[in-house]
Amino acid sequence: MHVSLQAPAFQTEIKYALYTKFESGRWKTDGNLSPMCRDVKTIVEWLNQLPLLPGSLLQKPADQWEMSLQSYLVQTGHYRRRTGRILHADQTYVERWEEDSRIRLLRQIYTIVAQAYDEREETEKDVWHLGKLGLAINPSRPEPLLNFLPIVQPWLRQLAKDFMRYNMSIRSPADCLAKVQTLRAFSRFLTTHHPTLSIAEIDRALIVSFLNDLKAQGKTSHRIMTHLVHLRAFLEGCAYHLNVAGLTKARLILESDFPKLPQAQPRDLPAEVLGQLRDHLETLPTTVLRMVVILLEVGLRISEVCTLALSCLVHDDRNEWYLRFYQWKTKQEHVIPLVDEAVVTAIQAQQQEIRDQWGESCQYLFPSSLSHLHPFQAGTFARILNEWARDKQICDQSGKLYHFQSHQFRHTVGMQLINEDVPLDVISRLLGHGSLSMTQRYAQKRAAKLRAELERASRKRKTVNAVGQVVTGDASANDPDAQLLRKGIRGQTLPVGGCGRLIVLGGCPHANTCLTCTYWLTSTDDLPALKSFHQRAVRLKQRATEVGNQLVIEQQERIIPGLSLRIKSLEDPHMDSRLSIEELLTGLR
Repeated sequence: MHVSLQAPAFQTEIKYALYTKFESGRWKTDGNLSPMCRDVKTIVEWLNQLPLLPGSLLQKPADQWEMSLQSYLVQTGHYRRRTGRILHADQTYVERWEEDSRIRLLRQIYTIVAQAYDEREETEKDVWHLGKLGLAINPSRPEPLLNFLPIVQPWLRQLAKDFMRYNMSIRSPADCLAKVQTLRAFSRFLTTHHPTLSIAEIDRALIVSFLNDLKAQGKTSHRIMTHLVHLRAFLEGCAYHLNVAGLTKARLILESDFPKLPQAQPRDLPAEVLGQLRDHLETLPTTVLRMVVILLEVGLRISEVCTLALSCLVHDDRNEWYLRFYQWKTKQEHVIPLVDEAVVTAIQAQQQEIRDQWGESCQYLFPSSLSHLHPFQAGTFARILNEWARDKQICDQSGKLYHFQSHQFRHTVGMQLINEDVPLDVISRLLGHGSLSMTQRYAQKRAAKLRAELERASRKRKTVNAVGQVVTGDASANDPDAQLLRKGIRGQTLPVGGCGRLIVLGGCPHANTCLTCTYWLTSTDDLPALKSFHQRAVRLKQRATEVGNQLVIEQQERIIPGLSLRIKSLEDPHMDSRLSIEELLTGLR
């Protein structure tokens, strides 16, 4: 790539910007470099044909440079705009116009040069690069920027900067970004409804007006909740920690302002989607396939998978394998055991491939396709996975194309562990949760699913006694919550059906004779077991008849009619002579 310009200083700026793009990993350092070389060559030719180059790129505004380059491209017949497409969350592609690649490159060069010349402290600027402020930034995601420019009120912009200096010391970059988003929304509200408002005029009435404006915009309950939480933290932080003059210390946002959030839906992958994923797994690109294997079996966050070190696989003195990784959320290293050979095999294959290609110069197990010095990007993983899912026509239960979210793999592993009755403290350590309360969410989701199943079953369930009469119980006892609790304690229940004998009568004197007991209650839930018992009784009677065992014949003749009656009653929708539990017990006394 050759850059030769008439103005030496100008040439240095261009070279510096191009070097920065390579160094940042935004350009490939290997492979086909021809397209970018052609773009650079065109920009250099355009600059050299200008009558006079200024001493610096910054001596003209960026839009003037862009208009000049566009005019040159049009005049020479080289101006090219093309359509690109992006995959939306509904798994449909949307086409959009993309600017000529030469103009995009010039815009990037200008931005890099401008940042290089800006010698102000980062916190004095209107756009903060959090990585330059010493915050631990997850390299698998784009560098977070705090952009204060959309906050148009000078007093609010300065207040936001002052608060962010404090907030960065105690909160994560993600929290800082979310708070700035809220302040930008608050600024838009003030611009529209209170353009001359001052800091001393912020009161309860203003907050109520802001809340009503959010509702009028059709914001979701979750979005309103987020804005109110962050705005309250901002106002109270400024009042109490920064002691901002003129700002009231009264609580302006009350607990009653927060909307009631709808019940959270399960975030684990639906069974039918998981099945399709496994069916087509081998058709994924190799790198993404190995990442999915780790996500499906280990439950890491996508940022943790993207930034796995090449040496992440370790073993103990008994040669048992473990995975060592860095948790960006808790800012600490974590080591967990690996029990699935498929995960170990996938990691070892990836290690060998990377070492063969890059030796020890690459520190990541999954390096970026643009530069082996940078990790695979979480956004790239999501894009490839969903484009693949669309191509394979992976659908949910309703037949709608399914859109994957990377964090669903983690929830899926958590729910699988809960369903396998792994203790909560073990799950908490495996997933690296900060507290058991985070892990308990999985147990709560499992309980919600079980309740839904019980509700569906209770609408269809019928219970009968020994003579085939339908038995009903108290509605409150049949409530799914009560039934769920009973499933949890498992006490005083039979393997099949239930017992109508009063506890005050003492222990059952007829051990192991439920099949002929008048107290035995069975429901439609027990039909498979009852049919199995019936088939077994018939076979036993047949064998006993063949060998002449009269005792067994008599036992089965007492059992078979009762089972037949129960099965017929449960399967016949017209046999509905209902008895309450109280009536049943009265008849049995």
